[in-house]
Formats: sequence, structure tokens, C-alpha cells
Amino acid sequence: MRIFLSGASGNVGRAIIRNIQKERDLELAGGWCKEAGQDLGTIAGLAPLGVTATDRLAAGLAEACPDLVIDFSVTTVLEDNMRTYLDLNLNALIGTTGLTEEQLEPFVKEVKERGLRWAAIANYGLGMSLVQEFVKMAREYYPYVSIIDRHSPSMINAPSGTAAVLAKTANPERKPDRPAVETHQGVMGAEIAGAQVLSQRMPWPGAYSEHEVMLGRQDEIIRIKIEDHTSDVYMDGIFLTVRKMPHMAPGTFVRDLAEIRRVR
Repeated sequence: MRIFLSGASGNVGRAIIRNIQKERDLELAGGWCKEAGQDLGTIAGLAPLGVTATDRLAAGLAEACPDLVIDFSVTTVLEDNMRTYLDLNLNALIGTTGLTEEQLEPFVKEVKERGLRWAAIANYGLGMSLVQEFVKMAREYYPYVSIIDRHSPSMINAPSGTAAVLAKTANPERKPDRPAVETHQGVMGAEIAGAQVLSQRMPWPGAYSEHEVMLGRQDEIIRIKIEDHTSDVYMDGIFLTVRKMPHMAPGTFVRDLAEIRRVR
């Protein structure tokens, strides 16, 4: 399977390049990033691979003729990139940090109409996928939900896409009373789907990220914390998705790693 990688010079992009080289059934066909003209192997800290990065997305895709595009770029360019993939009738695996359901809806429709296969998932970590399943089971009984995402200042959007998805997953069945009144605007965070969401940005080293979910009912609090120390934690979920996508029905737009795990 020929893979084109958008966002090739980011933390996740470089990890994907390194891991593709370990897979006998995958081939890196090209990559898009600002380091145009550089070898993608060099960008990822490997020996040269003979595949050069481009900063012209449509032209790079036309030259590479990929079977699948993997996009881990940034929110500010992601919608334009996705439109390009549709225009070229390409299957795509996308990291959706920062995009709302309203932004994704037109793409869901067109993927179905064109008979393509897309996966647009906020977090490809297996641990996060399992936590989401637990939260879905627990939300009926725990009306209080608080979610904190912690990233370095390089995380442009707040909250992270993962935190927003966790809030929508929790979406408590019973809404709790919150009599507290903010004396400083924003001190209690935002509310997404009935769940409290807060973002913290501090200079943690490397690709560190953390999400904490707190579920509460009278006299009981559950705390779940997921710490990711490198971008390699996403590789199992990404490559699982890569291999499951050809088995999905044409017109499928997957939004949850649990759906991928169920594909046969």
C-alpha cells in the first residue's frame, strides 16, 4: 500500500515515517510539509529514503499516486487539505484535532457520495479508545464530568480534539446542579455536551500530553488519567486503521477507533 503523508515533519509524522520502514506491506510514496526538497528519511532522523518532501500538496499527490493519504497536519490547514483529497478521490486517514462535527459534516456526506473510505479520529491511542468505552458505560450513573487536557504551548487549539471528544462521549445522562458562580470569567472552564472541560498549556518536554477524566456521583469520584510520553503510542492505532480501511464498505467515514477495532 502506497502511503502519502501530510504533516510529515511533525512529531506524529516523523514517527509514522520511521514505522512505515518496519512494515513490509507499506511504502512511503511522498510527503507534504514546509521542509520542501528534503528527504523524508532525513526529516525523520533516518538514512535517506529517496523520497523528497513537497510543499505543494495537490502536485505532490498527483506525482505520488498513493493508495491512502495520512494527514497529521494542523487545524488551520486541515479543511483545505481534506478538500484536496476529495477532489482527487483519495482515501484518507486523518487526525482531527480541533475540528468540530459541523466542520466535518460536509466531508462525511461527500465521502459517502464518492464511495471513498475515510477515518477521521481525534486520538489513535489504544488506551484512549478503551477509556472512551468505559466512559460511555459509566455516564448513566455519574452526572458530574470534568475533563482536563494538558499539552505544551505548541498545541495550538484549546481544548484538544481529544478532550472535546471525551466530553461528547461522556455527555452525562443526568445534568448536575452547579450553583457556583464564576467571579473571574472562564475560571471553571468551558462546557461541552454538559461536561466541564479545561485546558492547561505548560512547557512539558517533548511530545508529552495528558488527559484526565473525572466522573462523579454522590460520595464517589472516579479519576482516569492517560499520559502519552511520545507520539509512538499512536502508531498501533494508526497502522491498525491503515490495514482495516480496505475492508470497510465504500462510503464509510469512521469517527471512533472502536469502530476500526470491530472491522473484520
